[in-house]
Amino acid sequence: MYKQICALTSGFQGELIKIRRKIHARPELGREEYETSRLLQKQMTDNGPFEITHVGPTGFYADLVSGSGKPWMAIRGDMDALPITDEKQVNYRSQISGVCHACAHDFHSTVVLGTAWVLSKFVDNLNCNIRFIFQHAEEPTPGGAIDFVDAGALNNVQAIFGLHADPMLEVGQIGIRPGPISAQSVHLKINIKGEGGHSARPQKTADPIFAGISILHALYGSLYRMYNPDTPFVFTIGSISGGDSYNSISAGFKAEGTLRVTDLGQRDHILKFIEDTVNHTLSQWDLEGGFEINLGAPPVDNDVELTKRTIDVLSQILSEDQILSHARSMGGEDFSQYQTRIPGVFIKTGVGTKQKLHTGLFDIDEKSIGFSVPVLAWLLLKLEPAGSPDV
Repeated sequence: MYKQICALTSGFQGELIKIRRKIHARPELGREEYETSRLLQKQMTDNGPFEITHVGPTGFYADLVSGSGKPWMAIRGDMDALPITDEKQVNYRSQISGVCHACAHDFHSTVVLGTAWVLSKFVDNLNCNIRFIFQHAEEPTPGGAIDFVDAGALNNVQAIFGLHADPMLEVGQIGIRPGPISAQSVHLKINIKGEGGHSARPQKTADPIFAGISILHALYGSLYRMYNPDTPFVFTIGSISGGDSYNSISAGFKAEGTLRVTDLGQRDHILKFIEDTVNHTLSQWDLEGGFEINLGAPPVDNDVELTKRTIDVLSQILSEDQILSHARSMGGEDFSQYQTRIPGVFIKTGVGTKQKLHTGLFDIDEKSIGFSVPVLAWLLLKLEPAGSPDV
C-alpha cells in the first residue's frame, strides 16, 4: 500500500510544488492569512469530501469522515509568515515587501494539504476519521493554537500530529523523540522614561539610555552565573531604541527581547530577577518605567507512548538511519497548546538545505514535499487509535 501512496503522491507532486510556491510568493503575517486560507480551502474542497469549519477570520480545519462512530485523529499545519525581507533570487520570491515564509509554514501547510489529498483516496482503509488543521498565527504570542482549542477543534480527538521543517536534516530523514523537545518563549519589554535634557549638562538630567545599558549589562553579566546551566535557558535582547538627537539626553529608552526557558519554575525566578534589576535601577536614578512580559506557549512535550507507537509505524517504511532522535530546541512552538489537552507528537522532517530558519535566505529542497506527504499519510493510515480523549 505504501507503494500506492508514493505513486499517488508522485502524480500530484508538481501541483503541490506550485501551491507551495504560490503561498511562498504571497506570504501573510499571523491573523492576516486571508489569501493563503482561501487558496488552501479551495484546494481541499475541490479535491475531496472534506467538511470545512472556520476558526477565526483565517484559520480552518477540514474533516475527512471515514465512518460514523470511528475515533478521531488530527494533523496540524501552520500558515503564517514572518516580518522578514526575502533575500532569495528565485522566481517564487516574496512579492510582499518585508514579509517572508522564513520558517517553512508554506511547506507545512502544503504537506498537510497533500496528506489530505492522499488519504481521501484511501478513506475506506482508514481506522479513524481525520481532522486536518490549518492554523493561523503560529508566530505571534499568543498563537493561534489556543483559538482552535477554544473552538472545540480537539473535541473527541484522541491524538494530534504536527510537523516542522528541519534544514539540518537531509531529505528522507525525520527527527522524533519522546518528552520535551522545545522551550517556552517569553516576550520581554523594558521601558524607561525621563525628562530629557542637554548633552552638555548630564548632571542635571537622569539618562534613560545609560540606565537601560546598565540594566542590560547587569542581566547579560549575571543571569548565566546565577542559574543552573544543566537547565537550559536563553536570554536575548533583539531590539533597542532611544533618543532623537545625537547631542541630547534622551527622554526614553526601550528594549525588547525573549527569554527561552525549559523549566517553568526557573522561569519565574529569572523573571523576578529581571524585574528587580529594572526596578532597582529606575529607583536609583529616579526614572519611571517598568518591565512587561507576554508568556508564550509552554514547551512542546511529545507523549511518550504515542511517540513509541509512531516510531513503530514509521519503522515499517523507513530505515534506522532515516529516523533520528533530534536534539532539544530552544525555539518556541504553540503546538504545545494541543498537547496540554490530548496526546500529541511533533515531528521534524528534513528539507536538506542547511540554511538557517528565520532568515531571508531560508528555502527548502522541494523534494521534501514528495517524501513527507507519503510518510504522514502512512502514519495516519496505519496508526491504531488508542485510549480516550481527555477534553
